[in-house]
Amino acid sequence: MDQTDMTRILPEECIANIISKTSPRDACRLSLVSRAFRTAAASNLVWERLLPYDYQEIISRSSVSSAASSSSLNMLPGKDLYFHLCDNPTFIGNGNMTFAIHKWSGKKCYMLAARELSIAWGDTPQYWKWTSSADQSPDLPKFRFSEVAHLLRVCWLEIKGSFETKTLSPNTTYGAYFIYTIGTRPFGLCHPVKVSLSIVNEIEGEATNAYLQPITSRDHRPRGQNGRLPCVREDMWMEIEIGEFFNHGKDNNVLEMHLWETEVGEWKSGLVVHGIELRPKERKN
Repeated sequence: MDQTDMTRILPEECIANIISKTSPRDACRLSLVSRAFRTAAASNLVWERLLPYDYQEIISRSSVSSAASSSSLNMLPGKDLYFHLCDNPTFIGNGNMTFAIHKWSGKKCYMLAARELSIAWGDTPQYWKWTSSADQSPDLPKFRFSEVAHLLRVCWLEIKGSFETKTLSPNTTYGAYFIYTIGTRPFGLCHPVKVSLSIVNEIEGEATNAYLQPITSRDHRPRGQNGRLPCVREDMWMEIEIGEFFNHGKDNNVLEMHLWETEVGEWKSGLVVHGIELRPKERKN
């Protein structure tokens, strides 16, 4: 039976039901098959199932600073809502966290603002400066949140974030990423930092070296040192992977993400902390 015969025999609702059991990527591909498939693939039946099961509860917690209220979001057709949540992170809670959908998997993504993290000496003005989006300098990428943390001078660098795994999509491998940039006239940031990801009271994360500043050649690394390197994101912030884990979704655990440099003891300056992002890891073909 070819695709034309299928669309003649099967009603649109049946085709939509079949498409809804695939993935967002497949739904978009199937919409190109024929006019009947395009109509079925755009139906609310498909996209209601492809959206996270608790999306209504999540957007009901959207903060005042969110781009659109939860009531206006709920009025959108399923497909429009899906792609809106992919392209427009929704502020939730007190505005120091955003929720979004990973476009091709439909899995949940979250980002914690710098204010949602535990930063050693972060509330001491002589060590850290909190810069608001209203006072943003032109040399920094655009802020997602209302403020970022700007390192003035410390010799003990330690940043932690925590997150409940029940909030994430089940049966999904997640990566945790430290989002930051380097400001003007930095110093003391050439040494590797340590990063680790652990499940509180269950899995102790293994510390891994990471470099905050891009390295153009292996010759610039201290001899014998290896580690993760940063990459520049589309939003022009940089990121380093802290670690990854598989979320079974059976239990509610607390995920702890940790970045630190406390051994060298050299004074450091110029780090600008945007936050930590949790998102599904892309499967490699």
